[in-house]
Amino acid sequence: MNTSTHSYASVIRGMWFQLKSLAKTTFFLQNAILAPVCFALMKIVAYYGFSHNCANLLNNIWVDSSIAGLWSATTTAVGIIGYQRYLGTLQYLTLSVISPSAVFLPIVGSAALLGCIGMPLSIITVAVFCHGFFMITFTQLVGYLLSMLACVASAALLSGIFVLCRKATVYEGLILIPVWMLCGIVIPVESMPLPARIIAFIHPLTSAVWVAHAQSFNATTVLAIVLCVVLSSVLLVIAGFMLRHAIRLATLNGSLNII
Repeated sequence: MNTSTHSYASVIRGMWFQLKSLAKTTFFLQNAILAPVCFALMKIVAYYGFSHNCANLLNNIWVDSSIAGLWSATTTAVGIIGYQRYLGTLQYLTLSVISPSAVFLPIVGSAALLGCIGMPLSIITVAVFCHGFFMITFTQLVGYLLSMLACVASAALLSGIFVLCRKATVYEGLILIPVWMLCGIVIPVESMPLPARIIAFIHPLTSAVWVAHAQSFNATTVLAIVLCVVLSSVLLVIAGFMLRHAIRLATLNGSLNII
């Protein structure tokens, strides 16, 4: 029990250290700031242009933009292990005596959680351009916390997939937009055709957005919370196995260094 607690504490400390390091890197910081602000501005334009009489849409702009920022940061996490290769530290990280999950989860998770910078920026943007007339509900906060979990789990899985690819950042754009479109922050999930809805709910972020958009807690909301937690846990377990396998293959292929 004490060993497990110490392990979790080490992961949290490592994530905090990596988060501070990434916040000093212009590329990661710029992405974490611009993505949610630009998304919020586009949603505000849509609100005033088409649905200015819909208070529910206005109330959801800040949380949709914040989640968009989280996912944008998550897509940069797919290449974060490759970034360690660029720094020349990847081959040394793989030699650690602790498990690959404990080594790389703080690195990958911090890249995804850097998107949390977008939350206050989204709120400020909406407050300025919409004159402060919006509400922050408890379901939105719960949905945002679930989105953080979904994004960290997704980042762990995707980084494991891309660890063998030296140029993983090329594919980041191919991951960003489809999830934005399907998770419910651009188009309500209930407005999508049934096949698209089924595909959308395979990803835990869709359930998190569903909770954030809920007016109150009910059976459907609780089911969405459980689904998000279960799917995120499954992704983390798969990510652990995949990362170990990917590192083993990269070691055999001699592709852990930058050359």
